[in-house]
Amino acid sequence: MLYSMKPLFAACVVLALAAAGWAVEDTTNPRLQPGGAPLTLEGRKREYASLQKELEASRPGQDSPPEEILAYLELAIEKYGKFARDNPQTAEGFEAASTVAVLLAQTRHPQALQFAELATATAPAAGVDLKRVAACWVLVVLGRVQKEDIAGARVALKKIELLDKDAYAQLGPRVDAAENEITASRAAAERLQPGKEPFAIEAKDVAGKDVSLAALKGKVVMIDFWAPWCGPCMEQMPNLVKLYKEQQAQGLEIVGVSLDKDEESLQGAVQERGITWPILSEHTIQNSIARQWGIRAIPSTYVLDRKGIIRHVNLRGAKLNEAVIKLLEEKP
Repeated sequence: MLYSMKPLFAACVVLALAAAGWAVEDTTNPRLQPGGAPLTLEGRKREYASLQKELEASRPGQDSPPEEILAYLELAIEKYGKFARDNPQTAEGFEAASTVAVLLAQTRHPQALQFAELATATAPAAGVDLKRVAACWVLVVLGRVQKEDIAGARVALKKIELLDKDAYAQLGPRVDAAENEITASRAAAERLQPGKEPFAIEAKDVAGKDVSLAALKGKVVMIDFWAPWCGPCMEQMPNLVKLYKEQQAQGLEIVGVSLDKDEESLQGAVQERGITWPILSEHTIQNSIARQWGIRAIPSTYVLDRKGIIRHVNLRGAKLNEAVIKLLEEKP
């Protein structure tokens, strides 16, 4: 699994999740009971209160193992989701859907967007806190941006403008920035295809030595975008260390571009994993080289042949090793 580098808009998530509880008032959209009679407001409230009690009794503690937390999330998705769909355009249905949306957003669950959209569709015209509805629209915006659906994000953004002008003012510039970043990333990805020349890299590594892709022509070069906090990056590191040790003398060079957060974490990873190739770092996720190359997920790996041309992108494990060895066998 790749660790996404897409903007998480942390401030906006806080904005959405910090919304206060809302008052539940009468709404008119009765649902039928099993016997066919309309479910009254009081009946709906009792059903929802019972559901809340059931879910609260099943809520895992902070130190619960991941499997218990996952089981609770699935239960909440099933129970609250069914109630929300059975009670559209009601305050209780909206509360059920938005509760799941917030819970899933907090845990970065892949269904967070689905339930945020369910909450906005379930919200009645009156009887709920409009800022809470706006908070669900914020989650929709964030989910759409994560899917790189800027058009969908802007549709949701217009809904926020009508409900919470402060939230709209904060979120609008972030959507603009995300659109610019996505556009730049796609342009970079189009350029950084096999058979094309990469962007130039001219920088000093963490040891103060000059690193230049132009100067490395004649070698097979791997550019590895990674970070110490990235689990998949660290999982593949033993293979890279072994490959480098075995093939450096045959002409392999690796240039690591680290998106670490500080010098200490970088040096700890370098020493622990036995990394000996040049590392470029600005000690920030917003690394200028990574931004130029349009990196939106790590690990990201590019392999250049001896002429400096990109030949492979994002290979892993045995496929990466085989590709590197074949390139080393090619004549300069």
